[in-house]
Amino acid sequence: YLPHFRVKMDAVPGLPTYFIFTPVKTTTEYRNELRKYEDYNLPYDKTDPTGPKRWEKFEYELACAELCGKGHYSMKRILRVVSQEEFDEWYKQQESFYLTQIRGKEDDPNKDKVLDIEVRQRAQEFSANVKTAVEATDAAEKTLVLNHVNFETGSATLTANSRYELDNLVTALNAYPGIVIEVAGHTDNTGDPAQNLSLSAARAASVARYLTDRGISESRLRVRGYGDTKPLAPNDSDENRAKNRRTEFTILNAVNPS
Repeated sequence: YLPHFRVKMDAVPGLPTYFIFTPVKTTTEYRNELRKYEDYNLPYDKTDPTGPKRWEKFEYELACAELCGKGHYSMKRILRVVSQEEFDEWYKQQESFYLTQIRGKEDDPNKDKVLDIEVRQRAQEFSANVKTAVEATDAAEKTLVLNHVNFETGSATLTANSRYELDNLVTALNAYPGIVIEVAGHTDNTGDPAQNLSLSAARAASVARYLTDRGISESRLRVRGYGDTKPLAPNDSDENRAKNRRTEFTILNAVNPS
């Protein structure tokens, strides 16, 4: 350990012991100070005289001498001190442990909720996808699935969390006021085809009603139910059937944003 950073602590059995310190020099700054000294301009590895110098390999470290004695190196931890700017840049690239490891899993306490960060991310993604669809020349690229619009089982009643995706659609339709879209409902092939056709039409109508209730003109909407006649995948697994149960919209004309 580094003598000039020694901190005496009296540990109490059963209680956590800690100390707080505030670095005043980053690792890079301290290395640049060390390079002024002859001893630190010697090779870090004595067997490699052309390799890095001692000052270049310097690292702050934390170690416990009281518990480990001479063997403290087995528990040492390298500590790199960086500038605020470096930390901010690093922090922006980090992923949330909750979002990557817990979100959407069985133990997620918020699995039935849409988080604020997800609302923002979905809105940005939706806006970008609509822009791409508006500018597309291939008809197939003008259809977008409403991935986060869902209904109560066997009914045309929208789930509460569907509003976030539908609000994004309202925003998009206001951003492109000349757009006319077809709102289409689809089902898998489970059950009676006639009932599936009726249910898909009712679900598309529920989406259209949500839009008109928020100021979108009915003249801009075409509502269709296709039942199980236009599957995205073979109805041979639960996963594929879930893909086929969907609501989507298709841009029927090409216009520029207002």
